[in-house]
Amino acid sequence: MHPNADNLIAARFDTIIYDLDGTLIDSARDMCVAVSRVMADHKLPPISDEDARLFMGEGSKVTIKRAFAKNGITLDDAALSAATRQFVQYYEEFPVRYTVAFDGVAEVMARLDRLGLRQGVATNKFENPARMILRDLKLMPPIADVAGADTFTVRKPDPGHILQLIDRIGGRRDRAVMIGDSIHDVAAAHAGGLPAVLVSWGYTARPAEELGAEVVIDHFARLPEALQEIAARG
Repeated sequence: MHPNADNLIAARFDTIIYDLDGTLIDSARDMCVAVSRVMADHKLPPISDEDARLFMGEGSKVTIKRAFAKNGITLDDAALSAATRQFVQYYEEFPVRYTVAFDGVAEVMARLDRLGLRQGVATNKFENPARMILRDLKLMPPIADVAGADTFTVRKPDPGHILQLIDRIGGRRDRAVMIGDSIHDVAAAHAGGLPAVLVSWGYTARPAEELGAEVVIDHFARLPEALQEIAARG
């Protein structure tokens, strides 16, 4: 890493926006348990952790829709909404039974906090469970604020999800960066004029290297290096 990496990062960025599931936290087991309870209510088999990883990323309603579709079932809007509400109830009972932050997350966040950077989370998970998880894992602070699927009138891949959060935490849109794991994070970032860094271990069916991010990292500890790399490009 460049000897003046921290100075380069602070000169280029004032705001870091993160995705949550698959980027900061490994939450698949808790999601799997909650979705499987909904499936049991409908006398359907449970999903697997791998299913949960593939079904997540576009919000709870899409996750539930995909779980039923795996069993060849298409729910109408009313039934899908009801099943989603049941899932959220189950999930909020135990959102951090198995969920953990990925290695390096707390340390990197603390380093960026010392540089004075604002940090927020834009997730397609509902805001309340996202906040519960971040507080339980002692990541809030340094995370200053959370925008969930139900926070604004739009959510990723709409860039407004990220941009409104940047505004709310007092950051500058031209000095922000998105850290995520999926095409939705890249699409939202680029549509909003932000660079994107993707993690290689996230919840996505397509390899991160194929999704068009400026940098892909294979360990969270490499995030400062990735930010320095983007900053050095001007």
